[in-house]
Amino acid sequence: MKKKKHFLGNSEIAAFCDQLSMVVSAGIPIYEGVSILLEDAPDDETRAVLESIYRPLEAGGTFHQALTESGYFPKYVLDMIEIGELSGKLEEVLSSLSHYYEREESIRNGIRNAVTYPLLMIVMMLAVIIVLIAKVLPVFNQIYTELGSSLTGFAAVMMNISTLLNRYMLYVLIIVAALIVALFILTKMGAGRRLIQKGALASITASGRFANCMHLALSSGLDTDQGMALAEQLVDNPYMESRIRKCRDLIASGKAFAEAILTSEIFSKVYASMITIGFKTGSLDEVMSKISKEYENDIDYRIGRFISVLEPTLVIIMSIFIGLILISFLMPLIGIMSSIG
Repeated sequence: MKKKKHFLGNSEIAAFCDQLSMVVSAGIPIYEGVSILLEDAPDDETRAVLESIYRPLEAGGTFHQALTESGYFPKYVLDMIEIGELSGKLEEVLSSLSHYYEREESIRNGIRNAVTYPLLMIVMMLAVIIVLIAKVLPVFNQIYTELGSSLTGFAAVMMNISTLLNRYMLYVLIIVAALIVALFILTKMGAGRRLIQKGALASITASGRFANCMHLALSSGLDTDQGMALAEQLVDNPYMESRIRKCRDLIASGKAFAEAILTSEIFSKVYASMITIGFKTGSLDEVMSKISKEYENDIDYRIGRFISVLEPTLVIIMSIFIGLILISFLMPLIGIMSSIG
């Protein structure tokens, strides 16, 4: 049975396109460039990918056919490479694809870091609190018992929770693990993904992808409708896809491109005048590139601000909670010790 192939990652596609862009700019034929990369392949996996591309080229096939037959590249790359070959702008397309996938990887890493770091903080915070309640509080309870006193108020409530935790710790761990698995499954399911994709960060990311895709398409010789058709396949966000469809319908009904973009809410009003000027002056691809960078900067800013606010917030919450526990146990103990003294 033939092993199923997987698409290359964003960083791998970016590196591949960047290397071949330099090959084409140096006037070296594509098949010779792939042959050079094949000779310098750093590992067997990379060698297998390059061999699957080189064989069709050696047999006289086009670069687009070779990438298609390899099975390692997404449809967007294949479509853009075919356009580049037909328009004679393969070097520009390869360079643009390299920048596009570098940016996609940067955005992906930023979002991953924004999610991973808070989760680790929350897990650590919960672990500290559970250890404090389950292991430290019983020690205080034993001291109070030996002194002939009993806990009251908040301290008594926490002690009861400690007793329950120690008694049913295994069940608590099972429930926590089940919740984590359920959360993971929810994020992978359609409903969970739609909920995430409706958020502000996902919307900004989709707008940035649309702008970047339009820049790449327009700089490769496509018109706005063809560019939007490609972008609709690429944004991977159902809400943005519906906006792009609405925009295309508005343009088909006679609306100006800038007005249709604004009405369909693909971009904010800030960029409306830029798009109008770019459309009239024939520099729409450059305008889209600037808008894409603006959205990328906005994403970086939002992620950085989210982390900078969340970290001290979690620390403050944990400090207050632990402080309340310790004070509720220590204050009565201090009172008892004072009365004894």
